[in-house]
Amino acid sequence: MPNVKCVSLGCPKNLVDTEVMLGKLTSAGYRILDERDGKTPPTLRSGLRCDSAVDIFLVNTCCFIKEAEDESRDVIRQALNWRKNNKNSKVVVSGCLAQRYNQKLNDDFKGAIDAISGVFERDRIVQICDDLIHRRDAPTGQAENAEISKLIPKECLKDDERIRITPVHYAYLRIAEGCDNRCSYCIIPSIHGPYRSKPVKDIINEASQLAKNGAVEINLIAQDTTSYGRDKTGETLVDVLNGLSSINDIRWIRLLYTHPAHFSDDLIDAISRLPKVVKYIDIPIQHISDSVLKRMGRQITETETRDLINKLRSRIKWLFLRTSVIVGFPGETEYDFKKLASFISDIGFERLGAFTYSPENGTPAQQMPDQITEKVKQARLDKIMRLQQKIAFRKNQALVGNKIAVIIDGAGKNGYIGRTYGDAPEVDGTVFVHSRSALRPGDICEVLITAIKGYDLIGKLETFQWK
Repeated sequence: MPNVKCVSLGCPKNLVDTEVMLGKLTSAGYRILDERDGKTPPTLRSGLRCDSAVDIFLVNTCCFIKEAEDESRDVIRQALNWRKNNKNSKVVVSGCLAQRYNQKLNDDFKGAIDAISGVFERDRIVQICDDLIHRRDAPTGQAENAEISKLIPKECLKDDERIRITPVHYAYLRIAEGCDNRCSYCIIPSIHGPYRSKPVKDIINEASQLAKNGAVEINLIAQDTTSYGRDKTGETLVDVLNGLSSINDIRWIRLLYTHPAHFSDDLIDAISRLPKVVKYIDIPIQHISDSVLKRMGRQITETETRDLINKLRSRIKWLFLRTSVIVGFPGETEYDFKKLASFISDIGFERLGAFTYSPENGTPAQQMPDQITEKVKQARLDKIMRLQQKIAFRKNQALVGNKIAVIIDGAGKNGYIGRTYGDAPEVDGTVFVHSRSALRPGDICEVLITAIKGYDLIGKLETFQWK
């Protein structure tokens, strides 16, 4: 029984690919090491210990921005260094970095990688690993499959047979693959191809499997979830939400990665009326200045963005809005930046992430004039984060004395750790819950908020909403 050690890097979409690969390997007789209680296997960055029992070291990479590419290359380098003392082990590199730079990756690491597998060869992972297991010689200087497939599947691949590496009570569910937006700064369409919606029946089947395996919170993901169905006729995101709401064991449904240009009134109404759809929307605006939005290719204006946010907040009660913004985009003037800061202050997003612009090879934005210096980018980022900190603390303080739905993620030092419905896994805040009753991961409770702790909350159990 060959043993597999895995490191999954990047976004939840990448994590789903990792879970599918692990599922296929498990079905083929491989044993996944360090899969403990449904928790993510520890990575090299957190002190991964490998020994000679490892037959396959799988690194699923990311390259969305430079920092992600650097992290992926660092993990590959560490894996190869570890393998120097474990000659029979094989290192397999998969994912976005492998798809984007397959032959260059082989050359950069001087042929030391045993196999390179792109995003479209995910379902061939068993064959790739089997071939390596039967080849016990040292690397030849040319990774197996270095010339990976560039043929983009016509349909969104199914994500069944997964071995979950998230906690059992929540899961990510991909509803589409690829992207048609062609934002000028983004490399994703050239890696993943055009937008391809997954059929509603496949989404419901996958969600039912996840629920059967213990997931009560489903987080919907895609490059752009609000574009769902635009490439097909007769199926919409509302159909997805209605179908998921009919699955008994699913309690929370969360929308991530929505594009502000693609909201419909029907979708807003569905979010408002469906009890299981949590009143939380992740809606990256990226900027608010019309001149910057145009250069970004965002297909929306400041006025349209403001109108949409006003409509969302007026029609969906107790709504939490998360957004992300990019500072230092080519040509961003001081006026543009101040407009962005003023907008953030006016809107008061409950959750916000900010990033400096990263010039990516092969994107139109990389060739634009008036590139901003790293010093200016960082200064602007610092200003936005200080501004958002004040907003976030103020929003948290307003919750003190109120009751709010919380999902329990696990035990803490003096109680339990959970998240409000306004907190997505891994990216938002937490709630420290004091309770005399025993709680389990996945329990959904009503919690009275008693204090704040920076970006986090402190509260005490009032009642079970569902157990």
